[in-house]
Amino acid sequence: MDFLSGLNPEQRAAVTLPEQSALILAGAGSGKTRVLTTRIAWLISTEQVSPHGILAVTFTNKAAKEMLLRLSAMLPINIRGLWTGTFHGLCNRMLRAHYREAMLPQTFQILDSADQLASIKRLMKVLNVDDEKYPPREIQNFISGNKEQGLRAHEVEAFDPYTRRRVEIFAAYDEQCQREGVVDFSELLLRCYELLARNQPLREHYQARFRHILVDEFQDTNRLQYQWLKLLAGQHNALFAVGDDDQSIYAFRGANVGNMQELTRDFHVQSVIKLEQNYRSHGNILDAANALIKNNRSRLGKNLWTSENKGEPIRVYEAPTDAEEARFIVDEARQLNREGIHLAEMAVLYRSNAQSRVIEHALVSAGVAYRVYGGLRFFERQEIKHALAYLRLVQNFDDDNALLRIINFPTRGIGAHYRTIAGSGARAKCQPVAGSKTGERQR
Repeated sequence: MDFLSGLNPEQRAAVTLPEQSALILAGAGSGKTRVLTTRIAWLISTEQVSPHGILAVTFTNKAAKEMLLRLSAMLPINIRGLWTGTFHGLCNRMLRAHYREAMLPQTFQILDSADQLASIKRLMKVLNVDDEKYPPREIQNFISGNKEQGLRAHEVEAFDPYTRRRVEIFAAYDEQCQREGVVDFSELLLRCYELLARNQPLREHYQARFRHILVDEFQDTNRLQYQWLKLLAGQHNALFAVGDDDQSIYAFRGANVGNMQELTRDFHVQSVIKLEQNYRSHGNILDAANALIKNNRSRLGKNLWTSENKGEPIRVYEAPTDAEEARFIVDEARQLNREGIHLAEMAVLYRSNAQSRVIEHALVSAGVAYRVYGGLRFFERQEIKHALAYLRLVQNFDDDNALLRIINFPTRGIGAHYRTIAGSGARAKCQPVAGSKTGERQR
């Protein structure tokens, strides 16, 4: 098979493993996406499974699209039957197909993080909750954090009045979402997990279908995501997990690197293959990275290496101020440009968007042309969210979040008092709007 010819021995061993659960420890730049994609192509081309029998889980939609593009180039067959996507995307797909069993309306809407926060703020006003004592964003993190651990409000332990009040808000929030026919991102996974856990025929249907489950970036899975995977895998399906415990940096979002250890126990993993050859960096970078990473505790262990040369030495510059740091960056860029390197071949990475202002100011002052990449995604733009809110409200009159977004956009002279009543969840009479013929809620 041509697609196996370019693999190194460790990559080939991972791709051609027999039908069994496995953990692939893949270091940075070691070709893990290639291994995952080629594993799928090998399973299909050797007729061990059809595309319908494969579930591939990624952490970004971009990774899922890239995987499908690569597979299309590898295999001369239709791979549309293959389920591939993010945890949230796949759960959304299941819930859309089984909305009745999940106790959701057919046209349920998904709240993004900003809409979820707005919904919580609206609820707290109705409940007359002090938003200084109970900051809405903290409540949002409390709700999402518990859901990502697989916990409903009644399952959260509350040993003090402060936590008990947060649990009450959590319960009221869930009731509000159910009433309005909306779900947040954490709810997608929790609702799908609960659906499979309590519905044995449905669970057995998907277990019989997905004989091979492949997971990318496994180190970033949280407790609920791992439990969801276990439900789908059952007792007989193969779970092929690719991850790197040295790159687990999302503990603050609930990621549990311990899932890698649990996987080896729960699925009786006999094959742990390490991909250590790096194709991305020169030797000096890898040596420095290895020297730092070896101090991490509870590592499964690996040592990255490259067949490339050492490359340029690593330099560290500690600036006294952010302005001095920006000037240093600009001076370096101009020097490299004088040496013949085009500006388009240089990139400046910064940790947060707030840091770009000082750097941009320095670039403008020095007359250095630049382009900023990133910013708001398409569906986060205000005009797009307004348009979608109109469509959501047309489809579901109970969607208070959508109503409050567009009720005064364009400006209609509707005051805050009416908006508060309209967003209270009450379906009774509301205060009349100037110019309206009735005191009932206008639809």
